[in-house]
Amino acid sequence: MLARTGLVARQRVFSPLIRQRNASSSHEDHHVEEDSTVYPKEGFTSPAWRRFFVVSILAGVAIKFAEEQSEEAFITRWIAMYTTSSEKWLDMNAGHTALSKGSAETVHLITSASRPPMHRMRFPQMLDNASPFNVPVGISADTDDFVAKTEHE
Repeated sequence: MLARTGLVARQRVFSPLIRQRNASSSHEDHHVEEDSTVYPKEGFTSPAWRRFFVVSILAGVAIKFAEEQSEEAFITRWIAMYTTSSEKWLDMNAGHTALSKGSAETVHLITSASRPPMHRMRFPQMLDNASPFNVPVGISADTDDFVAKTEHE
C-alpha cells in the first residue's frame, strides 16, 4: 500500500513536467507535407511497353521462320526428355492396381472374419476341478452325455 501511494505521489510531482496532448488539439499542430515528386507521363511509350512489343514481334518472327515440327526438333526432344513415357505410366498403373487388389482382399478377409464355432478351453481339466461333495442338491448339471469336439468333426 505504501509503495502504491509513493508511486502516485511521484506521478503528481512529475506531471507538470510532462506535456499532455489531448485528442482534440487544434488544426495548426498538423503539418502535412505535400508530395513534390514528379511522376513520368503514363502511356504506351514507356520502356516496359517498348520491350514488350519488341519481344512479341521477335517471338512472332521466330515462330514464322522456325523449323517444321518433327521428332528431330530441339524443343520436341527437350520436352520428351523430361516427360514420362506412356509405357511407364501403364506399368505404374498396373502395379497400383495389383496393390489395391491385395489391400481390398485383406480388408475383405478382416471384415468377413467370424468367431470359431466352438470355444477352445485352455485347460479343459478345470471343468472337474470342484469337489463333487460340496455341491448342494439340485444345483449340479448332468454332464455325462457331453462329448468333446475335435477339429475333424
